[in-house]
Amino acid sequence: MTQFLFFSLAKHQRIYFQRLLDETELQGKVVAPRNMPWPRPWQWRQVARRIDWAHLVEEKCQERRVKRKYQGVLYRLLLRLELAFMALRAEALLRRDRPTNVVMWNGSHRYCQLLLALLPQGCGTFFFENGLLPDTTTLDCKGVNYRNSVPRDAEFYRSYQAPEGAVEAQLTLVPRKPRNTGLTPIELPERFVFIPFQDDRDTQVRLFSPWVESMRQLFALGEQLARETGLTVVFKEHPSSREAYPDLHARTHASLLFANGNSTQELIQSSQFVITLNSTVGLESVLLDKPVLTLGQAFFNIPGLVAHADSAAELLERARAFPHWSLDPLVRENFLRYMAGEYCVKGGWLNADHEQLQRVAQRMLLQAR
Repeated sequence: MTQFLFFSLAKHQRIYFQRLLDETELQGKVVAPRNMPWPRPWQWRQVARRIDWAHLVEEKCQERRVKRKYQGVLYRLLLRLELAFMALRAEALLRRDRPTNVVMWNGSHRYCQLLLALLPQGCGTFFFENGLLPDTTTLDCKGVNYRNSVPRDAEFYRSYQAPEGAVEAQLTLVPRKPRNTGLTPIELPERFVFIPFQDDRDTQVRLFSPWVESMRQLFALGEQLARETGLTVVFKEHPSSREAYPDLHARTHASLLFANGNSTQELIQSSQFVITLNSTVGLESVLLDKPVLTLGQAFFNIPGLVAHADSAAELLERARAFPHWSLDPLVRENFLRYMAGEYCVKGGWLNADHEQLQRVAQRMLLQAR
């Protein structure tokens, strides 16, 4: 049996996972798709009935639509063949290594979804992601982003007591490296609403934004907001996005602006409030004590912590009601205490030192099956 089976889809994942095995008490192995055993076709009947093939195909095709790639009949046929081949290999891997716990990054990739669907009963799971607070790493037994295990009940935070010695949340954000450098900051309006763009290709938009499907649709909502409420709206494109928006820049005016050269922290702190689908910028805004209105499925959609809108009409209603939102300072304070002191692992994974690896290993051993 394998105590921890680390499933790696990228070089940076493999390096970090291998360090966890080499430099801590964790026992197991790192496996990439190329290292999986060859399929055993006689296991097909057992494999086929445990997987939602239509869902996996549609999810991958949705991703390709966003990237403007072909997803017609031929592609769907080839995709089904690939998924069947990889599902048989995943089943062979699980039978060979008999893991007690399976570890992966994020978990939304189709190969991860196949592996999860085929896990034997009682097998534990661990999901890694970038940290939700500055200088942290996410490690969750349930999932990441909207699927994570963070409590959603406001009463949990109203009565929360942080453990003795718990760390406090860091109030300085870590700047993201932009794809385009040398952008000139603009002079910000005296009063404005900040709407950060996200990456249309990211799972946060594709999987967890039911009614706003793209940044162009988000921009149109900002236009409507400025037109019908008189608010000034400032956007900032996602620093890592490959998408360009010359058509949207052509529609800007005095009450509808882009501020790609300004720092995100400046835009948050200078704004009246922040509107986001479900991005990390929304969580950073909570950290900086700025009111937040979410439009998508965010794990921090907690009554008293943020406001939320499920339609354009609700968005306008919430904006007109500002600043009279039902936000609770105690919920915010204890939410951040819980995130910093219990949920997030201190230290980023990318430049992890020995202490960070030990903290991760200790949590995994504590929660392992």
